[in-house]
Parts: sequence; C-alpha cells; structure tokens
Amino acid sequence: MGDYKETIREFLRGRQYQEILGLLGENRKIVRLLRSILYDEEPIIRWRAVTMFGRLAVGKPEWIKKEVARLLWSMNDEAGAIGRAAPETIGEIARNNIHLAEEAVKVVIQYIRDPETCRPPNRNVEILTGVLWAIGRVGSRRLSMVKKVMPVIESFLEDPDPSVRGHAAWCLGQLDGEDTRERLEKLSRDPGMTLLYENEELRLKSVAIIVEDALTRCC
Repeated sequence: MGDYKETIREFLRGRQYQEILGLLGENRKIVRLLRSILYDEEPIIRWRAVTMFGRLAVGKPEWIKKEVARLLWSMNDEAGAIGRAAPETIGEIARNNIHLAEEAVKVVIQYIRDPETCRPPNRNVEILTGVLWAIGRVGSRRLSMVKKVMPVIESFLEDPDPSVRGHAAWCLGQLDGEDTRERLEKLSRDPGMTLLYENEELRLKSVAIIVEDALTRCC
C-alpha cells in the first residue's frame, strides 16, 4: 500500500482526481490511505485530499460514508489527537452531499461556540481556521445552516492571530453577509498574512487582500 500512497500523493499534487478514482476502483482500501494523507506534511497535498473527499461525496458516497464518523471522532479530545483537516473534510463532504454529513457538519459549525477550544490560551488555531473554512464552504450553499453563528464568526475578525482574522473574513465573504461590511472594512489595511486554500490552490495572502475580496463578493 506504500506505493499506492505515493501514487495518490503525486496525483493530488497534479490535481489528477480521476486517476485516483481509477485506483479506488481497484482497491477500496485506497480510501483509508486518502484519509491518512489528511495528515501529510505537505500542505497542498492535505488540502487536495480534502477536495478529493468532496468529489467522492458526489461520485462514490457509499465509499466514504463511514469516514464521516471517523473524521468527527478525530476532532474529539478523547480521540487522543486532534484530527488534522477533519473539519475541512467534513465541510467539503457536506457541501457536496449534505445527506452524507448533515449531522456531522452541524457539530463542526457549533465548534466555534466553545470558548475552551476556540479562545486563548487553550485553543487549536489550525482546527479553528479549518472550522471557519468549512463554515464558509457549507454556508455558501446552505446559508440557513450557519446563520446563527455569524456573530461568532464576526468576533474572530478581532482575533490576535492573522490566520484566524483572515479565515473569518474569507468565511464572511462566502456567506454574503451585507451587515458585516463595516466590521470587514476595519481590516482593509491589515498587513497580517495567512495561507488560504481556494480554487484548489494554497496561497499566502494578507488579511487586507482577503477582506477586499470578501467585500467585493458579499457587499
């Protein structure tokens, strides 16, 4: 299976999603390898694995149905280690097939209400930004699912971490929240930088640029 894993990584690097589907046709254990790649040390490989799960949610939902529960469990402290890319993956699956992950994504959305896991000093910034990204992805298609947490998302625009501010701004831009213009504009000169995944590419962007894009989109 080691050879398969490296092959999948190369396919993800080249955005060769159909080729991965071809491998899955030979061996469904490839799904487990794909989940393990969510922990890959190369960020773009991790993110494109997230994208691949979203594609499977449409094309082969029966192959990943059990993975949703595993991903959600990995976000639980009792799982032993917080699951890298778990909220993003659940969000991408739900965006593409809500019936496959509706209950799981509701848990992901409510995650940002937990002060112990999302506020200093005990929070996990990587998981928090992943949750914000997931909310943006799901909310852009199903705004009603995320509307109640929009005030919480707005509060993260004042976060000390630029990656959190940037992802909160991006998330609000996806949600077409006209009422957030004034708060977004306060960050229009924010020089903080963060890596942001969109259009299947991972780019380093300033919070100011993310805000500019968000204002163009939503307001």
